[in-house]
Amino acid sequence: MRRRPRLVTAAVLVVLAVVWVFVNGPVEGPILYRIEEGHGITTADLLSVALVLVAGGLVVSAWRS
Repeated sequence: MRRRPRLVTAAVLVVLAVVWVFVNGPVEGPILYRIEEGHGITTADLLSVALVLVAGGLVVSAWRS
């Protein structure tokens, strides 16, 4: 895979990760880490973390090639 498609894909994944945090309400699940009363990191938020990690891997592989 060439560098530019990897970087574009990484950017799209980061945008999706940010959007997911705001639209995941119906599927949030239990709070794993409580930040304050009624707010915290839920199981559905972990999808955003995974998307950002994959995007980071794509950026690193793009710069190495």
